[in-house]
Amino acid sequence: MKSAIIVDSTAYLDERLSGHPDVYTVNLSVHFHDGSDLVDTANYEEQQAFYARLLKETHLPTTSQPKPGDYYALLDRLIEADYEVVYCVHLSSAISGTFQTAQMITDEYKDKLTIYCVNSKAASIVMGRMVEQALDDIQKGLAPSEVHEHLTWFANESRVYLMVEDLNNLVKGGRLSATSAFLGGMLKIRPLLYFDAAGKITLFEKIRTNKKVYRRWHELIEESLAKYPQGVRVAFAHGDALAEIEEVKQELSQSFPQVNFSIGSLGPVVGAHTGKGVKGMGIMPNLPQ
Repeated sequence: MKSAIIVDSTAYLDERLSGHPDVYTVNLSVHFHDGSDLVDTANYEEQQAFYARLLKETHLPTTSQPKPGDYYALLDRLIEADYEVVYCVHLSSAISGTFQTAQMITDEYKDKLTIYCVNSKAASIVMGRMVEQALDDIQKGLAPSEVHEHLTWFANESRVYLMVEDLNNLVKGGRLSATSAFLGGMLKIRPLLYFDAAGKITLFEKIRTNKKVYRRWHELIEESLAKYPQGVRVAFAHGDALAEIEEVKQELSQSFPQVNFSIGSLGPVVGAHTGKGVKGMGIMPNLPQ
């Protein structure tokens, strides 16, 4: 069965995945106070330009989910291209309405396509890993229901931990409670946030310094390796903080040579809420054998 994968732009897929002929992206957007718009992007140079502008903005930009018309047009194209199965992998429904919109639109195509919508309960690096798994499963000829089961398992078992330089953007954008931000501001601690089991961004632990956050990341990898004997993958994501995250990756990869490490970047839509300098680590277990 000819199968397609739809993701939204917050997956920030690398060229290897975004260039795959069966992978399609619908774009979210950023809206600035002066009325100008910016389409979300995985291009690193364009991301850097966005963060440079963000530092100069006096008003926090807002974000919007993909236009429904774009989603309808894409599904129509997939039908014309003789696709039979579509997997839709989207940003956590707890922080965006993109997943719910996808469900609503794809419901209208159930008589023409076999469609599975999956709430990643996260963003970026987890979504990218889910796309990789779907492509691998499709190539192996797995039944669509089994592919969907694997994607759901990854969404439930993966965890992303975030260190945000300024919590105010998340609060103003409605992605973090004011209480969590207040706790982060007390005593000048370095709060470690995470996507919880429901896909909501919340406070994970209160930590004093960046160095201690990275030490905690080390412990979290150890805990995950103990929990998942089949192994895990670890991916880092950052908002224009490549040099620092590369140092963290190098240090942790020396401690865990058996783990596959990678680095991705965060674009305008996620960056509008997390700000410049955000650093995240995703721990994604391998499928049980």
